[in-house]
Amino acid sequence: MDHTYIEESGLVERYHQGLLPPEEEARFEAHFVTCSDCMEQLELARGFQRGLKAAAAEDAVRAVVRAGLFAWLARRGRLAQWGLALAVLLLAAGVPSLWLLGQGRNERQTAQGRIEAERRTATDLERRLAGSEQRRIEERRDLERQLAEARQPSPSPVGILERPLANMPIVLLTAVRGEAGEPAATVDLSSTGDLLALAVDAGADPRFASYRVTITKAGATVFRQAGLKPNALETLMVTFPKTFFKPGEYRLLLEGVRADGGTAEIGGYPFRVVRKG
Repeated sequence: MDHTYIEESGLVERYHQGLLPPEEEARFEAHFVTCSDCMEQLELARGFQRGLKAAAAEDAVRAVVRAGLFAWLARRGRLAQWGLALAVLLLAAGVPSLWLLGQGRNERQTAQGRIEAERRTATDLERRLAGSEQRRIEERRDLERQLAEARQPSPSPVGILERPLANMPIVLLTAVRGEAGEPAATVDLSSTGDLLALAVDAGADPRFASYRVTITKAGATVFRQAGLKPNALETLMVTFPKTFFKPGEYRLLLEGVRADGGTAEIGGYPFRVVRKG
């Protein structure tokens, strides 16, 4: 809230008269508590109104004196007239002063109460904001930790590729429609060697420059690899160490990647991993 808006909208006068909506009144109070210029204008407006009320009180006293007391004094002696007139004048001078003192004290108490309420509200909001910020920091750290774990390469057996491989298990997966479906393939870890390969029939589709494979377990991604190409038999094959998989239900999602980077789902391939031995 800037001073141009305050002056153009007449916020000082409207606030003093109690004409501001509650939301705008709260915003203006939050501003003038720390703004000496607005506080000075508000005090000037209050002083001007107090002067008007004092003048009105004096006029009322004079009217009462002229209408009633002077008629009564007309029937009394001159000494009584002068004495009572002096008392009335003293009363007329004292009443506005007493009223102004009480009014000023009430306004100061009201303003102080509002300032204290604003401070308590600000303190509460700061505490809630700090708590919310701390929760966001903790959630971010947790997500970063999970991302780092997901990006860690899976351990591979040492020395496997130092010798020729023969009879490596190859599991051919069959696509099913939708997310659900009974796995058509089962991998028994107790009957495989150190490596096993998952194979899917990618076909020959000129729309795609490469393929991407994503493997999930219980909705969580455990493997993702892009830039894959099918072999001469149009089969896409991904080889894993058998220690990569734990018993459970898995799903392989095959996507085609176009030259412009766009992707299209080709099929989902559920499979089950067990350890019978």
